[in-house]
Amino acid sequence: MNIFVTVGHTRFDSLFRCLDSFCRNDWHFVSQMSDGKYLPKSGPYFNYTSDISKYYTQADLVISHAGAGTVFTLLEMAKPTIVVANTDRVDTHQNDLLKFVEQNKFAQVCRDLNQMESMIANAANFQAAPYWSDPFFVTDEIASFLKVTP
Repeated sequence: MNIFVTVGHTRFDSLFRCLDSFCRNDWHFVSQMSDGKYLPKSGPYFNYTSDISKYYTQADLVISHAGAGTVFTLLEMAKPTIVVANTDRVDTHQNDLLKFVEQNKFAQVCRDLNQMESMIANAANFQAAPYWSDPFFVTDEIASFLKVTP
């Protein structure tokens, strides 16, 4: 299974340590690691890329931090995803998104890295609920109110 791991712009060294603790020959990781200090041993890695969508497309499974931009992109792609709380962060703002994803069964949600290995192993059996975004159709009304051209 090809697994892409993305943490956005915030380091998440504990996630990469966790993944390295249970490497399997049939799991092939590629990781976007931000400015992390811990270098993943489970496969190739990079800090950032200008074309992350190609990694999403090539992956059978994506493990993602709970950043809204990343998560909603993956949900719109209907990509099998495990959304994980970045426990290395001081704040807990990602918890609202985790709750939304979990309650709607849009993806697997990992709140405890000790559960990650079993979540990956069971990823093929997880039946995600379909996600669709509500398009934003009030651009013209806002522009008219502001007296600008959209």
